[in-house]
Amino acid sequence: MTPSALIEEADLHALVDGELDPERRRKVEDHLLQHPDDAALVEGWRRQNAALRAAFEPVALETPPLSLREAAARPPAPPAGQGPIETGAIHWGRPGAAPRPARKLDDIRASRRRQTLVSTLLTLVAGAAVAIAALLFLASRPPAQGPTTRAAPATSYAARAGLTYATYMLDARPVEIDAGRRGALLAWLQERVGFSRAPDLSGLGLRLLGGRVAPGVAGPAAFLVYERDDGARVGLYFERAETVAAPSGQRAQGGVSAIEWRAGGFAFVLVGALPPDAMQAAAEAAAAAVVAAPAEAR
Repeated sequence: MTPSALIEEADLHALVDGELDPERRRKVEDHLLQHPDDAALVEGWRRQNAALRAAFEPVALETPPLSLREAAARPPAPPAGQGPIETGAIHWGRPGAAPRPARKLDDIRASRRRQTLVSTLLTLVAGAAVAIAALLFLASRPPAQGPTTRAAPATSYAARAGLTYATYMLDARPVEIDAGRRGALLAWLQERVGFSRAPDLSGLGLRLLGGRVAPGVAGPAAFLVYERDDGARVGLYFERAETVAAPSGQRAQGGVSAIEWRAGGFAFVLVGALPPDAMQAAAEAAAAAVVAAPAEAR
Protein backbone atom coordinates (compact mmCIF):
# COMPACT_ATOMS: atom_id res chain seq x y z
CA MET A 1 0.00 0.00 0.00
CA THR A 2 1.39 3.39 -1.01
CA PRO A 3 1.66 6.26 1.53
CA SER A 4 -0.98 8.22 -0.38
CA ALA A 5 -3.45 5.37 0.11
CA LEU A 6 -3.17 5.95 3.87
CA ILE A 7 -4.34 9.57 3.63
CA GLU A 8 -8.04 9.83 4.49
CA GLU A 9 -10.53 12.68 4.36
CA ALA A 10 -10.17 13.08 8.13
CA ASP A 11 -6.48 13.91 7.56
CA LEU A 12 -7.46 16.64 5.07
CA HIS A 13 -9.88 18.18 7.60
CA ALA A 14 -7.20 18.00 10.32
CA LEU A 15 -4.74 19.78 7.99
CA VAL A 16 -7.20 22.63 7.42
CA ASP A 17 -7.87 22.87 11.18
CA GLY A 18 -4.15 22.84 12.06
CA GLU A 19 -4.42 19.66 14.15
CA LEU A 20 -1.64 17.56 12.54
CA ASP A 21 1.82 16.97 13.98
CA PRO A 22 4.75 18.02 11.73
CA GLU A 23 5.44 14.49 10.41
CA ARG A 24 1.82 13.77 9.52
CA ARG A 25 1.43 17.25 8.02
CA ARG A 26 4.42 16.60 5.70
CA LYS A 27 2.85 13.34 4.47
CA VAL A 28 -0.50 14.98 3.82
CA GLU A 29 1.13 17.90 1.96
CA ASP A 30 3.12 15.41 -0.15
CA HIS A 31 -0.17 13.65 -0.89
CA LEU A 32 -1.73 16.92 -2.05
CA LEU A 33 1.16 17.54 -4.47
CA GLN A 34 0.28 14.25 -6.18
CA HIS A 35 -3.53 14.58 -5.97
CA PRO A 36 -4.73 17.92 -7.40
CA ASP A 37 -8.39 17.09 -6.73
CA ASP A 38 -7.75 16.71 -2.99
CA ALA A 39 -5.62 19.87 -3.02
CA ALA A 40 -8.49 21.81 -4.61
CA LEU A 41 -10.88 20.39 -1.98
CA VAL A 42 -8.62 21.55 0.85
CA GLU A 43 -8.30 25.00 -0.71
CA GLY A 44 -12.09 25.25 -0.92
CA TRP A 45 -12.45 24.41 2.78
CA ARG A 46 -9.92 27.06 3.68
CA ARG A 47 -11.85 29.67 1.67
CA GLN A 48 -15.10 28.66 3.40
CA ASN A 49 -13.48 29.07 6.82
CA ALA A 50 -12.18 32.51 5.84
CA ALA A 51 -15.63 33.54 4.58
CA LEU A 52 -17.37 32.42 7.78
CA ARG A 53 -14.83 34.23 9.93
CA ALA A 54 -15.26 37.40 7.90
CA ALA A 55 -19.06 37.12 8.15
CA PHE A 56 -19.57 36.37 11.84
CA GLU A 57 -16.54 37.80 13.62
CA PRO A 58 -17.99 41.37 13.64
CA VAL A 59 -21.22 40.05 15.19
CA ALA A 60 -19.31 38.09 17.84
CA LEU A 61 -17.42 41.24 18.83
CA GLU A 62 -20.56 43.35 19.24
CA THR A 63 -21.75 44.35 22.73
CA PRO A 64 -24.89 42.31 23.58
CA PRO A 65 -28.12 44.38 23.76
CA LEU A 66 -29.14 45.69 27.16
CA SER A 67 -32.17 43.39 27.16
CA LEU A 68 -29.92 40.33 26.78
CA ARG A 69 -27.62 41.47 29.58
CA GLU A 70 -30.59 42.09 31.88
CA ALA A 71 -32.09 38.69 31.03
CA ALA A 72 -28.80 36.96 31.83
CA ALA A 73 -28.50 38.77 35.19
CA ARG A 74 -32.09 38.07 36.32
CA PRO A 75 -32.81 35.02 38.51
CA PRO A 76 -35.06 32.41 36.90
CA ALA A 77 -38.80 32.99 37.24
CA PRO A 78 -40.75 30.64 39.58
CA PRO A 79 -42.74 27.81 37.99
CA ALA A 80 -46.12 28.65 36.46
CA GLY A 81 -48.91 28.90 38.99
CA GLN A 82 -46.58 29.61 41.91
CA GLY A 83 -46.40 33.08 43.37
CA PRO A 84 -43.24 34.96 44.29
CA ILE A 85 -41.20 33.30 47.02
CA GLU A 86 -41.21 35.36 50.16
CA THR A 87 -37.71 35.62 51.61
CA GLY A 88 -38.15 38.45 54.02
CA ALA A 89 -36.36 40.85 51.69
CA ILE A 90 -37.41 44.49 51.63
CA HIS A 91 -39.53 45.46 48.62
CA TRP A 92 -38.32 48.91 47.64
CA GLY A 93 -40.86 51.40 46.31
CA ARG A 94 -42.83 54.39 47.31
CA PRO A 95 -43.64 54.46 51.05
CA GLY A 96 -46.95 52.85 51.74
CA ALA A 97 -47.34 51.57 48.17
CA ALA A 98 -48.99 48.20 47.84
CA PRO A 99 -47.05 45.37 46.19
CA ARG A 100 -47.62 45.02 42.46
CA PRO A 101 -50.21 42.40 41.69
CA ALA A 102 -48.95 39.10 40.22
CA ARG A 103 -50.75 39.81 36.95
CA LYS A 104 -48.80 43.04 36.50
CA LEU A 105 -45.45 41.24 37.11
CA ASP A 106 -46.35 38.57 34.54
CA ASP A 107 -47.08 41.27 31.95
CA ILE A 108 -43.71 42.94 32.60
CA ARG A 109 -41.85 39.65 32.28
CA ALA A 110 -43.69 38.78 29.04
CA SER A 111 -42.84 42.21 27.59
CA ARG A 112 -39.15 41.78 28.42
CA ARG A 113 -39.12 38.31 26.89
CA ARG A 114 -40.60 39.72 23.68
CA GLN A 115 -37.95 42.45 23.61
CA THR A 116 -35.20 39.88 24.11
CA LEU A 117 -36.59 37.67 21.33
CA VAL A 118 -36.82 40.60 18.91
CA SER A 119 -33.25 41.72 19.68
CA THR A 120 -31.95 38.17 19.15
CA LEU A 121 -33.79 37.81 15.84
CA LEU A 122 -32.45 41.15 14.61
CA THR A 123 -28.90 40.10 15.52
CA LEU A 124 -29.28 36.80 13.64
CA VAL A 125 -30.75 38.53 10.58
CA ALA A 126 -27.87 41.03 10.55
CA GLY A 127 -25.31 38.22 10.81
CA ALA A 128 -26.99 36.27 8.00
CA ALA A 129 -27.01 39.37 5.79
CA VAL A 130 -23.29 39.90 6.36
CA ALA A 131 -22.58 36.23 5.60
CA ILE A 132 -24.58 36.31 2.37
CA ALA A 133 -22.83 39.50 1.26
CA ALA A 134 -19.41 37.96 1.94
CA LEU A 135 -20.25 34.78 0.03
CA LEU A 136 -21.61 36.76 -2.94
CA PHE A 137 -18.41 38.83 -2.97
CA LEU A 138 -16.23 35.72 -2.98
CA ALA A 139 -18.35 34.10 -5.69
CA SER A 140 -18.03 37.17 -7.92
CA ARG A 141 -14.22 37.14 -7.76
CA PRO A 142 -12.34 35.20 -10.45
CA PRO A 143 -11.09 31.88 -9.09
CA ALA A 144 -7.46 31.89 -7.99
CA GLN A 145 -5.16 29.68 -9.96
CA GLY A 146 -4.78 26.37 -8.16
CA PRO A 147 -3.57 22.88 -9.00
CA THR A 148 -5.63 21.27 -11.77
CA THR A 149 -5.41 17.85 -13.29
CA ARG A 150 -2.86 17.60 -16.10
CA ALA A 151 -2.13 21.32 -15.92
CA ALA A 152 1.19 22.83 -16.93
CA PRO A 153 3.95 22.00 -14.43
CA ALA A 154 3.95 24.35 -11.47
CA THR A 155 7.75 24.46 -11.42
CA SER A 156 10.77 23.23 -13.34
CA TYR A 157 12.42 19.87 -12.81
CA ALA A 158 15.59 21.58 -11.61
CA ALA A 159 13.64 23.65 -9.07
CA ARG A 160 11.81 20.57 -7.80
CA ALA A 161 15.12 18.70 -7.54
CA GLY A 162 16.58 21.57 -5.53
CA LEU A 163 13.59 21.53 -3.18
CA THR A 164 13.93 17.76 -2.69
CA TYR A 165 17.66 18.18 -2.01
CA ALA A 166 17.01 20.90 0.59
CA THR A 167 14.26 18.83 2.25
CA TYR A 168 16.02 15.48 2.64
CA MET A 169 19.77 15.83 2.14
CA LEU A 170 20.58 17.02 5.68
CA ASP A 171 18.36 14.41 7.35
CA ALA A 172 20.09 11.79 9.47
CA ARG A 173 18.30 9.24 7.26
CA PRO A 174 17.92 10.85 3.84
CA VAL A 175 16.78 7.65 2.07
CA GLU A 176 13.85 5.27 2.54
CA ILE A 177 15.60 2.15 1.17
CA ASP A 178 19.38 1.92 1.56
CA ALA A 179 21.83 0.54 -0.99
CA GLY A 180 22.21 -2.68 1.04
CA ARG A 181 18.80 -3.67 -0.38
CA ARG A 182 19.59 -2.70 -3.95
CA GLY A 183 17.19 -5.21 -5.52
CA ALA A 184 14.26 -3.99 -3.44
CA LEU A 185 15.22 -0.38 -4.16
CA LEU A 186 15.28 -0.83 -7.94
CA ALA A 187 12.02 -2.83 -7.95
CA TRP A 188 10.36 -0.11 -5.89
CA LEU A 189 11.56 2.65 -8.23
CA GLN A 190 10.33 0.67 -11.23
CA GLU A 191 6.88 0.35 -9.65
CA ARG A 192 6.54 3.97 -8.50
CA VAL A 193 8.51 5.95 -11.09
CA GLY A 194 8.99 3.60 -14.04
CA PHE A 195 12.80 3.56 -14.13
CA SER A 196 14.90 0.99 -12.29
CA ARG A 197 18.55 1.86 -12.71
CA ALA A 198 20.92 3.49 -10.24
CA PRO A 199 24.05 4.77 -12.04
CA ASP A 200 27.36 3.61 -10.57
CA LEU A 201 29.43 6.69 -9.69
CA SER A 202 31.99 4.91 -7.51
CA GLY A 203 34.70 5.72 -10.06
CA LEU A 204 34.28 9.36 -9.07
CA GLY A 205 34.39 8.59 -5.36
CA LEU A 206 30.61 8.72 -4.94
CA ARG A 207 29.01 5.66 -3.34
CA LEU A 208 25.26 5.05 -3.42
CA LEU A 209 23.55 5.44 -0.02
CA GLY A 210 20.05 4.54 -1.25
CA GLY A 211 16.97 6.25 -2.57
CA ARG A 212 13.47 7.48 -1.90
CA VAL A 213 10.32 8.57 -3.73
CA ALA A 214 9.46 12.28 -3.60
CA PRO A 215 6.71 14.51 -5.07
CA GLY A 216 7.60 15.45 -8.63
CA VAL A 217 6.46 18.12 -11.05
CA ALA A 218 3.70 15.96 -12.59
CA GLY A 219 3.96 12.68 -10.67
CA PRO A 220 6.17 10.66 -8.32
CA ALA A 221 9.90 11.26 -8.68
CA ALA A 222 12.91 9.22 -7.56
CA PHE A 223 15.78 10.68 -5.58
CA LEU A 224 19.04 8.72 -5.28
CA VAL A 225 21.62 9.90 -2.75
CA TYR A 226 25.40 9.51 -3.27
CA GLU A 227 28.12 10.35 -0.73
CA ARG A 228 31.89 10.97 -0.90
CA ASP A 229 34.37 9.85 1.76
CA ASP A 230 34.51 13.43 3.07
CA GLY A 231 30.73 13.41 3.70
CA ALA A 232 29.75 15.59 0.73
CA ARG A 233 26.55 14.38 -0.92
CA VAL A 234 24.81 14.73 -4.28
CA GLY A 235 21.34 13.66 -5.33
CA LEU A 236 20.11 12.27 -8.64
CA TYR A 237 16.49 13.28 -9.19
CA PHE A 238 14.43 11.85 -12.05
CA GLU A 239 10.82 11.47 -13.17
CA ARG A 240 8.89 11.06 -16.40
CA ALA A 241 9.25 14.19 -18.53
CA GLU A 242 5.90 15.88 -19.17
CA THR A 243 7.34 18.79 -21.15
CA VAL A 244 9.40 18.97 -24.32
CA ALA A 245 11.28 22.15 -23.42
CA ALA A 246 15.04 21.81 -23.68
CA PRO A 247 16.73 21.64 -20.26
CA SER A 248 19.10 24.41 -19.26
CA GLY A 249 22.79 23.89 -18.50
CA GLN A 250 24.41 23.88 -15.11
CA ARG A 251 22.80 26.33 -12.69
CA ALA A 252 23.92 27.28 -9.19
CA GLN A 253 22.15 29.02 -6.34
CA GLY A 254 23.27 29.33 -2.75
CA GLY A 255 26.28 27.11 -3.39
CA VAL A 256 24.11 24.25 -4.75
CA SER A 257 24.47 23.34 -8.44
CA ALA A 258 21.89 21.58 -10.63
CA ILE A 259 22.59 19.94 -14.00
CA GLU A 260 19.54 18.79 -15.99
CA TRP A 261 19.22 16.50 -19.01
CA ARG A 262 16.69 14.25 -20.80
CA ALA A 263 16.96 10.57 -21.69
CA GLY A 264 14.43 7.85 -22.53
CA GLY A 265 11.38 9.99 -21.78
CA PHE A 266 12.68 11.01 -18.35
CA ALA A 267 14.01 14.26 -16.91
CA PHE A 268 17.20 13.84 -14.85
CA VAL A 269 18.75 16.42 -12.53
CA LEU A 270 21.99 16.00 -10.60
CA VAL A 271 21.99 18.39 -7.66
CA GLY A 272 24.65 18.99 -5.03
CA ALA A 273 27.25 21.32 -3.53
CA LEU A 274 30.39 19.85 -5.16
CA PRO A 275 32.73 22.08 -7.22
CA PRO A 276 31.44 22.75 -10.76
CA ASP A 277 33.97 20.46 -12.47
CA ALA A 278 33.17 17.59 -10.09
CA MET A 279 29.42 18.11 -10.63
CA GLN A 280 29.91 18.12 -14.41
CA ALA A 281 31.96 14.90 -14.33
CA ALA A 282 29.35 13.17 -12.12
CA ALA A 283 26.49 14.31 -14.38
CA GLU A 284 28.27 13.04 -17.51
CA ALA A 285 28.93 9.66 -15.85
CA ALA A 286 25.30 9.39 -14.70
CA ALA A 287 23.99 10.36 -18.15
CA ALA A 288 26.20 7.75 -19.84
CA ALA A 289 24.97 5.07 -17.41
CA VAL A 290 21.35 6.03 -18.02
CA VAL A 291 21.71 5.92 -21.81
CA ALA A 292 23.46 2.56 -21.57
CA ALA A 293 20.58 1.09 -19.49
CA PRO A 294 18.96 -1.83 -21.33
CA ALA A 295 15.39 -1.24 -22.47
CA GLU A 296 14.03 -3.96 -20.20
CA ALA A 297 15.52 -2.21 -17.14
CA ARG A 298 13.44 0.91 -17.63
